[in-house]
Amino acid sequence: MRNIKNRKIMFLIITLFFFVLFIIRCTTVNLNFGVFTHTNIPDLSLPLENGSYKIEKITNTIWCEIVYDPANNFYLTAEEKKVIKINSEGKAVFELNLMEKSPNNMPDNMDYYNSSHYVISWSGIYDLSKEKPYLEKFNTLLNEDEGMNKEDWIKQFNDLYASSEVVLFGYRKSNNGGKTNPLYFKKQGKWTILYTHKNIHVNSDEGHVKIRIGDNYIKDKFDRLYLLKDVKRKAYSNYLNVDDQFDNSNLAENQMLYNQQTSIETLSFKKEQLQEAPYTIIPVLFGGTVINKLVIKNSHFTFKTKATKGAGFNNEKVKNYIYLFDIPTKFQDKNALSFMYYKYPTNWNSDENQGVYVIKKNTE
Repeated sequence: MRNIKNRKIMFLIITLFFFVLFIIRCTTVNLNFGVFTHTNIPDLSLPLENGSYKIEKITNTIWCEIVYDPANNFYLTAEEKKVIKINSEGKAVFELNLMEKSPNNMPDNMDYYNSSHYVISWSGIYDLSKEKPYLEKFNTLLNEDEGMNKEDWIKQFNDLYASSEVVLFGYRKSNNGGKTNPLYFKKQGKWTILYTHKNIHVNSDEGHVKIRIGDNYIKDKFDRLYLLKDVKRKAYSNYLNVDDQFDNSNLAENQMLYNQQTSIETLSFKKEQLQEAPYTIIPVLFGGTVINKLVIKNSHFTFKTKATKGAGFNNEKVKNYIYLFDIPTKFQDKNALSFMYYKYPTNWNSDENQGVYVIKKNTE
């Protein structure tokens, strides 16, 4: 009798164990009672500040390049529709709407030239390193009618390249249906466009735009701005090409040292939605709300965002989809800014917290 009773108890314990395991791994029922009774924990999108630091949203975009200009000590966030200039104190001091119209009056975008402080319009170029940027109109257009022979064109190109402080190679904004590419040269404050010869083309490689003349590849020429890096995730701030989606091995930043000024940890996760494998009822992923703790030196913030966690046989830990970016160590000082990027990977459980944030000292 005693053995039978012990077996029943053991059976009940095993049954209860698998029942609880099923609840935890396969349903949205939360057994961590009391975790989310902290109703005063704010969303990331709300203004966050303490005695030492502030976190402010810069933009809602989910695709954005963040770069730093060490010569002039400012930052740029560049996205499809706008570029924002942020000073060393973390204040947005200039915003450029990239929407414009083409010469045939069709809606178009100005082109931000990656890793630079230049924005190219149909009629001129903005130099965002200036205190008050304005449209610097083109002074001279060469080979617009494609009339130069190749020998004359190469001589013209070599002369302009050697004598210009800035050389940018364009992809679009050609007045002849895109058959040739515009090349931009800045010499003594004036801009010249030289349209490419029909047998010479522009391509991009190793972080620079190049053209090929004979067997030679010639790079563009400008003071390159530097990408920020999330050291822990090994991700750069180049339109958030993260999680090894692209080969960044040729970036100049790979040869630079970065020091992460901030860190983040997950305090708790609340299951809210369950994703199943296609055409099955097998649970694979939970979506829900996570409480994060962001540590900045001797200070910290606690806030909520959305996150995912493995379900069923998927043992994936909580993923908060937050990236923390810093400039190269050699440019850092005690007032250096950090940037935070949050983007939920799908529309399944996304929220208004997504976007780019600046983490800065609270001087008020």
